[in-house]
Amino acid sequence: MSYMPTKEMKTIGLTGIMGAGKSTAIKILKEEGITVLDCDQINAQLLQQKEEGYCELIQTFGDFLLDENNDIDKKKMSNLIFSNMENKKIAEAILHPLIKQKIKLEIQKHKDEELIVVEVPLLFEVQWESFFDKIWVVSSKEDILLDRLEKYRNISKDEAKRRLAHQMPLKEKEARADVVLYNNSDRENFKSSIRDILKTYRG
Repeated sequence: MSYMPTKEMKTIGLTGIMGAGKSTAIKILKEEGITVLDCDQINAQLLQQKEEGYCELIQTFGDFLLDENNDIDKKKMSNLIFSNMENKKIAEAILHPLIKQKIKLEIQKHKDEELIVVEVPLLFEVQWESFFDKIWVVSSKEDILLDRLEKYRNISKDEAKRRLAHQMPLKEKEARADVVLYNNSDRENFKSSIRDILKTYRG
């Protein structure tokens, strides 16, 4: 990774599956003083007016994507890319390099830190493994995961199973990860396991 500012810093790509506890892991990492970058947030910034992503998308697909305030209409954007695989590939070819560039700039800002974590929900699906030094996956047993989705997101177990069936299987993500963060108990146990992993990275 030629852009890495120091040998000591490690970049971690963090991913998981709906309901496994990725948000909890991020909160714990932040509590431990770890910088966590959010890919979805970076993407949202790129879609703001006058940003490079915004300009390139409008230039490529046309201003029909805009709402009455000249903002990109999220529903129109979603319909554009999910109804046509070619459009999806074109949009990703525009946005993904820009997201990576933003991440590199953010990493440079934190060059004195030993560890920086980047949350990438679809990390394996977009084949970003080589962009990071290590990949962490947040995992949970299916019954616990389904209970969480029903309790905290008001998603029925049948609906949750349907949604999960459209995602990369968690077992496959676990197999491709360098570290699996198991979230099968309470928050304190989860925090303790994350702290143990962080010890291996800290000087």
